[in-house]
Amino acid sequence: MNLGLACIRNSRTATAILFFLIFAGIWTYWTIPKLENPEFTIRTAVVMTRFPGATPYKVESLVTDKLEQEIRDMEEVKTITSQSMSNVSIIHVEFQDKYSNMDPIWQRLRNKVRDARPALPDGALPPVVNDEFGDVYGILLALTGSEYSPRELETHAETLRDALRQLPQVAKVEIHGVQEERIYIEFSNSRLARLGLSPYQLLTLLEAQNSVQPSGSSRLGPERVILETSGEFQSVADLRRTAIRLPGASESIALEDIATVHRGYADPPASLTRYNGRPALVVAVSMTESGNIVELGDKVDALLAQSERFLPLGLDVHKLMFQSKYVQRSITDFTFNLLEAFVFVVVVMFFFTGLRTGLIAAMLVPLAMLSCIFLLPLFDVKLQQISIAALIISLGILVDNGVVVSENLLVRLRQGQDRLEAVKETVSRLWLPLLVASLTTIFAFLPIPLAQSDTGEYTFSLFVVVSLTLLASWLLSLSFVPLSAYYFLHPQKKEQRFHNRFYQGYRALLNTALRHRLLSVAVVVLLVAAAVWGFRFVPTVFFPPNEREVLTLDFWQPYGTDIRNTAERADALAQWMNNDPAIETVGTFIGSGGPRWYLSLDIKQDNPNYAFFVIKTVDTETTAAAKNRLEEVLQRRFPDTRFSLRRLEYGPPVGAPIQIRLSGQNIERVYTIRDRIVKILHRVPEITTVWDDWGEWAKKIAVEVDQERAKKAGFTSRDIATSLLAQMSGIEATQYREGDEVIPIVLRSQYDIRDNLHRLEDINVYARSGQGSVPLAQLANPELTWQPSNIRRRDTERTMTIKADITDSAFASQILEKLKPELDTLRRSAIFPTDFTLEYGGEFEQSAEANWSILVNIPLAAGLLLLVLMLQFNSLRRVGIIVLTIPPMSVGVTAGLIITQAPFGFMAMLGLISLVGILANNGIMLLDQIELERVRHNDAATALVTACQKRLRPIFMTACTTILGLVPLSLQGGELWRPMANTIIFGLAFSTLLTLVLCPVLYAVFFHIQAPRRSAKEA
Repeated sequence: MNLGLACIRNSRTATAILFFLIFAGIWTYWTIPKLENPEFTIRTAVVMTRFPGATPYKVESLVTDKLEQEIRDMEEVKTITSQSMSNVSIIHVEFQDKYSNMDPIWQRLRNKVRDARPALPDGALPPVVNDEFGDVYGILLALTGSEYSPRELETHAETLRDALRQLPQVAKVEIHGVQEERIYIEFSNSRLARLGLSPYQLLTLLEAQNSVQPSGSSRLGPERVILETSGEFQSVADLRRTAIRLPGASESIALEDIATVHRGYADPPASLTRYNGRPALVVAVSMTESGNIVELGDKVDALLAQSERFLPLGLDVHKLMFQSKYVQRSITDFTFNLLEAFVFVVVVMFFFTGLRTGLIAAMLVPLAMLSCIFLLPLFDVKLQQISIAALIISLGILVDNGVVVSENLLVRLRQGQDRLEAVKETVSRLWLPLLVASLTTIFAFLPIPLAQSDTGEYTFSLFVVVSLTLLASWLLSLSFVPLSAYYFLHPQKKEQRFHNRFYQGYRALLNTALRHRLLSVAVVVLLVAAAVWGFRFVPTVFFPPNEREVLTLDFWQPYGTDIRNTAERADALAQWMNNDPAIETVGTFIGSGGPRWYLSLDIKQDNPNYAFFVIKTVDTETTAAAKNRLEEVLQRRFPDTRFSLRRLEYGPPVGAPIQIRLSGQNIERVYTIRDRIVKILHRVPEITTVWDDWGEWAKKIAVEVDQERAKKAGFTSRDIATSLLAQMSGIEATQYREGDEVIPIVLRSQYDIRDNLHRLEDINVYARSGQGSVPLAQLANPELTWQPSNIRRRDTERTMTIKADITDSAFASQILEKLKPELDTLRRSAIFPTDFTLEYGGEFEQSAEANWSILVNIPLAAGLLLLVLMLQFNSLRRVGIIVLTIPPMSVGVTAGLIITQAPFGFMAMLGLISLVGILANNGIMLLDQIELERVRHNDAATALVTACQKRLRPIFMTACTTILGLVPLSLQGGELWRPMANTIIFGLAFSTLLTLVLCPVLYAVFFHIQAPRRSAKEA
């Protein structure tokens, strides 16, 4: 069926379909979910197991190792990393990128963890699997109120949480920074000793009295009545009045007479949150998968505008992070870039083809794009900067289909052909070459969806948009363009001539190249060789930092630091930031990394010596200066602090750009080699901070029990440990139930004992058997020792990662090349054991994995591309000509990246792939025209020159539209898109000229066509 004729004969139906596509595309644009960046799957789960009282060594051998051995049997596992610290084991399980449906995998992981539980030691709590590690909370609201207690602040935060949960697109709402309540019973050792009591007796009595136990039921007539025994504490006053019977006496004494009972908060707190240095609670909101973050942001704004209805005066709600603001800005900026590019394309079309032909071909652009947008939801693609940029990239390419069809129609009409016959022959002649040309470009992008990596998932929408746009362009060029040309093109009959200076100059260049064909080929080969050699001077980068006016700061105090000291130093730093005019707001999560509010964040696990800062600057222009000042303050005022101050990342999380992994079992030797590596890193001026993920050795009081003396005195090691726990940290005796709240009741000693290690030997040790108490010094000898702060492993091997941040103007790839010789020398030295290994992570590893995931699929894409070309030409020589016109693009790419000082990264590599499709497209149309002209002309040389002249304007126009369409991305697209745009712009500018010369030269060589004779004008 001839699609063009069908549209003309059913013009009203065809017009209705076009208007439907326009309406559907516009409607989809307004309703489709919008994001700032594409989503990708976080394939990581966290397994946390608490083992109270255990050292890092015991946690590693008794808990971490047992769980790792069980988990590693899962065939889906990619990497297992673990952290063994005092009292807790944390295991990160990362699964292979080829899996997208994670629910069955999470369940198998839970089954594996459950199977490992019998092998865990007594005292270890059941492991907890967190498979919601990748949930993103795009809206963070901070609640502050100096007049409100932590409990009152929590109550109002819960009110706000309940209101937010009513919004239709909200999935989850969490509150961070809540101070958990406690009821403390603080006893005096001397007082208990005088009365003959022990903490064990208090624990037993409190638990027994506050117990909620079934009391049975009894029959009363036809009914059965439940019996309930009173006794649980109804108030703190009830707890204070609890009667304690003294040993060997008939009288009792109230609890408040032997201990201080008060209500307070967890001491020390598990985590704290701040907003601009003030105590706050953070309400985190996540969106449903089908939600629209811009619409959700509007709904949250409307709710906050009415907050006085459910929140009291003096309570302020601040927007710590509001993702919809950045999404709206990103979509607006890229849409504006798209409109700019469209204007450039239309101007070029009018200049080359005239008003009517240019208008027909130009209208193909919005129609194809709206058709693409209409189909995006079918492929689960949302509107974000990758998909919009893909539309810009497609802009210049898709015009070529319309130009070829409209120009072919115009030529036929000028030759006097009947309009209907011209449409029929044009569509019949061009549908296959145009389809092949479109498919070659699509197949060039095929490695992206085939890539089994986070980065391939991140850029997946690029392939979808380009494919849909080109296929829509192909269909519309065979339907809408002939329909429009049939009604609006009425050219006068005249012969096509090539006598202006533009054509004369090209013809002279082409004839010269054809006469000196071997020299021409040699020049191109030398240029390509020079480009390949010069590419070594182009720096490489995985993904550039995000230009958003946001900084993140990982702030580590020495391991073992109390969370209250961490908070004190974090508050001092936040106070300095409040006085910096370039910093607008500061959010601080102390003791935890907070919620994941940006998909590419590298969330750290909870630790009392850690704080995470979210820093918003006034604008993008002031961010770099603020970052430099903050780094200087951190180095000057917090010299013992390990910190990492960075911008947000594009793409999958990398963390520190330079990471060196050192694996070995001997911990002392690990630290020795680490010190050598740190010295090497510090000698590089572009490196700003260096740290490792183990930290320094931590202090530990080892209580060495004299088992013989303890046994004689009637005490066990458990008695000693429990006595120390009760008096130093506290033991949960029972729970106080208040409404829907459950508050632990903790028994502990008074403050002068708890935080005074100098009196440790004087602490009373109590026996469960009730044989009284003795000072600790009579049973054990406390000694100060050292132990690793934490032991990290990677795939069951002890592994320390030394990390480094670099200056904004530096490139990790170049720095690593400088470091490798020294690190290789260290690896060969005597200090480096033979069973140790040294690996490179960070940007080097992520970039290598992402690039390989693309490159490994290039053979398949190339095979499909060659197959399509063979179906079109059925000739190895012709396919070979098209393939040989592709490598010269490296000349323009290398020159362009060096001139613009843009790095070659993952996005630039995608630009290189798109160039392959564009150049193959040009080659197809040029060879197709050559074959057509050879049928028309007896002289092969004349046919060759004539075909090139006829294709000169369409190819040159496609190059101009593509290049000008990418100018907005090059100038305004930021560091993410500038290298890609420049790769295509410079590569296409140079390659277009070479294609128009090299392709006919190669054709003449392969098919032994004599050079055209020198005309009298040329002579």
